Amino acid sequence: MADDSHPAHLSPSELGTKDYWETFYARTLSHLSTKHTTTTTTTTTKPTSNPNPNTSDEDEESEDDIDDDSDPGTSWFSEHNAPDKVLQFLTDEEFPLAPVNTLPPPSSSSDSNKKEEGSDQPSILDLGTGNGSMLALLRKRGGYKGAMVGIDYSIRSVELARELQRLRIHSAYLSDSDEEEGKGEGEGGDTNIRFEEWDILHGDVHDTASSSSGGKVDWFPYDKGGFDIVLDKGTFDAVSLSDEVIPDGQDGHASGKTIQRRVCERYPGIVRGLVRKGGFVVVTSCNWTEEELVAWFTRTGSSGGDGVEDKLVVWGRVEYPRFRFGGREGQGVCTVCFQRV
Repeated sequence: MADDSHPAHLSPSELGTKDYWETFYARTLSHLSTKHTTTTTTTTTKPTSNPNPNTSDEDEESEDDIDDDSDPGTSWFSEHNAPDKVLQFLTDEEFPLAPVNTLPPPSSSSDSNKKEEGSDQPSILDLGTGNGSMLALLRKRGGYKGAMVGIDYSIRSVELARELQRLRIHSAYLSDSDEEEGKGEGEGGDTNIRFEEWDILHGDVHDTASSSSGGKVDWFPYDKGGFDIVLDKGTFDAVSLSDEVIPDGQDGHASGKTIQRRVCERYPGIVRGLVRKGGFVVVTSCNWTEEELVAWFTRTGSSGGDGVEDKLVVWGRVEYPRFRFGGREGQGVCTVCFQRV
């Protein structure tokens, strides 16, 4: 353990820079635009007869629909099946806010209460939303009906997430059955996912002066004190790889000099201020061990920004396959669920 009761810092990397992610998502957007244009043109000019006797029309259509490259279809930590495992965790009946525990029985649903169904359902904030696929999974396959907001400091990420939602070409937007496809959109209120550009390290939702409009941001549930569920799928990893430092005003005042701290030290406290009291923060990491992640997010002394004195405690964890190497046991990725108490 390093000083101030937090794990030793990671060495800075280009993966911790905004330029890297802007370039990454700009390239992905370009790929998506080219692929969509090519697919549309191919579909329009496709001959009525199949010139290849060894390939059926259905096979060709399937190949057109499936995105086998690593751009729009790439999902976070997919090599560890993390998206599906987190989805299973958040939809298990043991999780208090799972739809099975919050939605009314199907028999009690009616046209009159469907419109109000989403308003009292758990709200979800996705930090560093990327292509927005995790929120799409929770909406389409997880059955979450409440407000969903994905934020990212990369405007290109936001553009990509919005475009994938508009085109519905990412596999995350597919329901488990064709019959369910589209259910939720346009019914029972607005269930579309909202994607916004926001840098939580340099923009405080609790400080109205930090908003570009000079007031409160319209996507934050101020009336509830925060979101019910906050997701981090490698964003803390990226922040931990940033070489950005910030002055610690509090320590500087006490010692008479300004102390520079890595920006990642502020992150857990800021995240805590985005979730309501009693809500949950689910963090997935491939750079930190489970013990290190717990140490970062449960340590004291980091302000949540909303003036509420409380803390995060471990509520649960996601199990991944474990491996042994060099006499030690570990796993390639870890997911810890914290609760604000």
